[in-house]
This record gives sequence, structure tokens and C-alpha cells, in this order.
Amino acid sequence: MTWERKYFLPTDSDVLSFFVIFGEFVDKVKISASKYNFTEVPQNTDISKYHDGTSPEYRDGFRSGYLWQELCIENPELARAVAIAPSCVVVRTELDDKEALDYLRNIIGLVTHFLDSGGVCVYEPQRFKWWSPGEWYESVFLPKKPTPYQHTVVLVSKQEDGKLWYHTRGLRLFARPDISVHDVTEENSKRVHEMINRFIEYQAYGGVIKDGQHIRMKGLPSSMWCEHRGCEEDPDFNNRHVEIHWE
Repeated sequence: MTWERKYFLPTDSDVLSFFVIFGEFVDKVKISASKYNFTEVPQNTDISKYHDGTSPEYRDGFRSGYLWQELCIENPELARAVAIAPSCVVVRTELDDKEALDYLRNIIGLVTHFLDSGGVCVYEPQRFKWWSPGEWYESVFLPKKPTPYQHTVVLVSKQEDGKLWYHTRGLRLFARPDISVHDVTEENSKRVHEMINRFIEYQAYGGVIKDGQHIRMKGLPSSMWCEHRGCEEDPDFNNRHVEIHWE
């Protein structure tokens, strides 16, 4: 079944998909096409296994830093399972922009296959998310349809002046820029969050935000407009982004 992108317009942007599965894996298990809603390994997909005897520093790099510390606090049981896992499998895909999300369906099938073959956790660095097997199955695999909100996150940071900065991560999975809105007041926060969610869905299904595009949304100023900025090396997004200005 094709995962269509109903708003698709072609771009020169690239898909980057990056998942890390921790565990102790059964070797040479054939993937079931029917069980995993899978048709093929997407082009330009690299599947690499790292274990105690090969590049432990690469694997251990995922188990350090702020996101790892947060996992240890919020879900110590899952963190312990990741900490003692002797191996990890990295599934990394780079593609041109695609008219359908079949590549994502196949990647999800691959990741789920590795979970069933000894995995204990899926780490999605672009989205800042550690998935327990149960969460992954319920939110990503079982719906059998695209779930854009599960692969993106809306982050909220407080600025020095007390206003809020809303920004996303994860839209590079769909070959689309992330979203950034500075100077958000508490009064406007709910509507800004709703606007960002609309843009997440629109872009995930292939829509394109034009540079200079004005925003028309009830409850927000008519003076708001969009500007494309940044690059894939920007540490705040690991992606290009659309900055939404108030005037």
C-alpha cells in the first residue's frame, strides 16, 4: 500500500532518516514482507551493527549527554536496558525528495524487524526520542499509516526577555525544513503551537512553504510571514528551517 503525500510538490531537499536500535540481535533472520508492511530496503540505506568488539566509542556516544541523562531520570528501566545492551544497529537512509512516503513505511518495517530480533529500544536522534518497544509498536508501527507527529517534536525554550521560542525537530525525515517562531507570548502560545502542528502535517504530506509566504490564521496577526534560513549543520535543528516573523 502506497503512503501518498497529498500536498506533494518536488523540491531539491534530501531525506535523512536515522534510527539506532539497541539490543542483542539474532543474526541472519529474513524479514517478513507481510508482517512488517515491507517491500524493499530503500535506496542509499546503510545498515551497520556496532558491538563491544567494534567501535564501542561510536555506540557509547549515543549513551552520553543531555538526552541520555534525561532518559536515565525519566525512564531508568529503559535506560538500564540500553546501558547493558551489547550491540546497536544503525539504520541510516539518504534520499532525494519523494512523491510518496513508502521509504518511511519500509524503514519503519526494518526498525520493527530489528526490535523483534533482539532489540530493547529505538533511539531517534533527529526527533530527540528514546522509544520503548511498546511505545514504538503502539505509536509508529501498528497504525499502518504515516504518523508525522510521532517523528517530530515541538520544543519550547524561554528567551532572556521571558518570551518563548517555539521550534521543531525531525522534519528532515520528510525532506522539509523545520519551523521556528521567536517572541511568542503566553497569550499566543496555544495558537502558535496549533499553527506549527498544521505546518508539520502539511510538510510531511509534501507541502512546500514558500519563502516570504504570509500566514492567515484566526487568532494570529495577519502580518506574520515566513523566511527560509539555515543549513543542515545548524545544531538547533540539524536541518534548514523556516523562521516565522511577526511583522
